[in-house]
Amino acid sequence: MNEAPTLPPTLGGQAVVEGVMIRGPKGTAVCVRNPDGEIVCHTELNAGAGPLRHVPVVRGVAALGETISQGMRALVWSAQVAAGRDPEEPSDTQIRTTSVVSLGFVAGLFLLMPALASQRLERRMKRNRFSGAVEGFLRIGTLLGYLRTVGRLPQAQRLFAYHGAEHRAIQAYEAGEPLSVESVRRYPNAHVRCGTSFLLTTAIFSSVIYTAIGPQSVGRRLLSRVLLTPVIAGLSYEAIRIASTSSSPIIALLFRPNLQLQGLTTRDPDEGQMEVAIAAVQAALALHQGA
Repeated sequence: MNEAPTLPPTLGGQAVVEGVMIRGPKGTAVCVRNPDGEIVCHTELNAGAGPLRHVPVVRGVAALGETISQGMRALVWSAQVAAGRDPEEPSDTQIRTTSVVSLGFVAGLFLLMPALASQRLERRMKRNRFSGAVEGFLRIGTLLGYLRTVGRLPQAQRLFAYHGAEHRAIQAYEAGEPLSVESVRRYPNAHVRCGTSFLLTTAIFSSVIYTAIGPQSVGRRLLSRVLLTPVIAGLSYEAIRIASTSSSPIIALLFRPNLQLQGLTTRDPDEGQMEVAIAAVQAALALHQGA
């Protein structure tokens, strides 16, 4: 007698163009509402977790790489469906090129620019002891300014509404609630395991680590920022992993800013957007049950 497969305790995901992507242990589901109002879904099984996915810190870097690749594919597919086109699977070259360009933009804006700006500020102030803290404040300020600016765009506001719908649907599932608009509506837009939360956590970790390293020349500073990025990303992943499973009020207090920051990257979803998020969760769970 075959036993029913155990459903995953947690899910991940992200908002895409007019839709939601949900990641489970067995596969990924992307659901998008097309111009005719229909919900179109695409699913694919994961290749399987490699040995690195069980090594603390290292697994965070591996997960980040998978998330970027899957996210780019989902964005390309969703944009085609939302535009009413027949979707075509993007090539690996397209995904790599898009990922490199996107990562280059993120690294330049949030990693290298604050490092250079803090170096120039330190020279004027002639204070180098807390150079890492100054750089951290600049990095967080850049993040806040960027999110506030982008959040004013109409296209971003729709994306952020789907982001809220994704979080609500995942929380309803993880709480054991039925996947219906009525139950999903009761949950908040913010979720501990969120990309926005991850960005803020990396900014905080980097401030602590760079302060411990101390003053460096421009070349050494930029090189250290690039080389330490995987370590900071891995540590941030572990911190969020702990926060998502902990019931400690101290942990909840420490991560409250992460939840508050998501007010910049989420919006209250409408009923149709919650329906799309629910469809994506159900499709991801169906993959898990059928695997």
